[in-house]
Amino acid sequence: MRCLNKPDMIEFVRERTHLFEHAGQVNPFSSPEWMLHFIEQIAEADWNFILPEQKGDGESLMLLYDKAGSAGHASAVTNYYASLYSAVLSSENNPLERCESIKGLVGQLVKLGARTSVVDVSPLDAQSDDTKSLRRHLSECGWYVRQYSCFGNWYLPCEGLSFYEYMKTRDSKLLNTWTRKRKKFDTGSDGARLEITTEPDKTRVAMDAFERVYAKSWKKPEPYPDFVRNWAIICAEKGWLRLGLAWVGDVPIAAQFWFTMNGRAHIFKLAYDEGYSKWSAGTVLSAHLFRHALGVDRVREIDYLTGDDDYKKTWVTERRERIGFVACNPLTMHGFRHAAKEFLGYSSHRLRRRGNSFRFGLLSALRGMLPLKPSVRERH
Repeated sequence: MRCLNKPDMIEFVRERTHLFEHAGQVNPFSSPEWMLHFIEQIAEADWNFILPEQKGDGESLMLLYDKAGSAGHASAVTNYYASLYSAVLSSENNPLERCESIKGLVGQLVKLGARTSVVDVSPLDAQSDDTKSLRRHLSECGWYVRQYSCFGNWYLPCEGLSFYEYMKTRDSKLLNTWTRKRKKFDTGSDGARLEITTEPDKTRVAMDAFERVYAKSWKKPEPYPDFVRNWAIICAEKGWLRLGLAWVGDVPIAAQFWFTMNGRAHIFKLAYDEGYSKWSAGTVLSAHLFRHALGVDRVREIDYLTGDDDYKKTWVTERRERIGFVACNPLTMHGFRHAAKEFLGYSSHRLRRRGNSFRFGLLSALRGMLPLKPSVRERH
């Protein structure tokens, strides 16, 4: 078990690059590049990083933190910028060995007592063996565990799929919009054009345009203004960046920040200038980036990351559930109180839902007992 401050945590990630690279093969938000960027840009000076560690033939660890005065409440080392949190980072590939490692990690959490009496982790892959194993072992240790829903994750399995095969399966409305609107961008009429920036030396200028679009869109200002820009620079240096821009003359009117790594394209940020909505630049630019992902990068999956926005269903076909859970150690005072609060909140929610169902059923039954008014045909 390690407890580290921010500078020591940065050094720890650098020393364990191999472990984070292994995790990053499945989850880009566990890669060493993302973790270092996140800790440097987002983590605050009063964060205390709690790292249960398990060593054997391989190495496994969890990434948690608490803040000064948090009364034993530990959280996942992540925030809303990441659409997936790896509950456990491990060099073990064998499911049985990973399960044993997770059991050992949970045992270390239990031994900490009041230091980690409440653990809140999200967003997790609901179908992951690691997620299921972590929850099971916490429950077997006597902890109260409550699962909650975070959001849907929409994606497209696309290995071997060509762009034209893909577009043939799209909704007719989307296909017609793209067919009509792309001609202006393809011919360059009115100064319309599309571009995808991948090179490090062009990234800063492209991000200036991205931020101009973002400022004129419906999006709220970024709480960490440099985070997205600097992640784009890192992605460009690693060869991952796919920053799409739609222009009319010298005006950027739509922007999408994708990054592609380990055979997957991740759609990180997108926006368009609502003053140019008649151009349908968002649709045309999306198709342009899908074409690049399928035809140039030849990815096996395109991932919309966070959220159940309706437009995603027109572009991709599959949905995964992202969940979280709160685990409370009832043998500590804070853990017991928090478990009681979680249980009562969950129970009252279920009772309200059950009460609404009961009231609806009662009203339906009463209506069934009342004489029906004659129909129009019966009146005549």
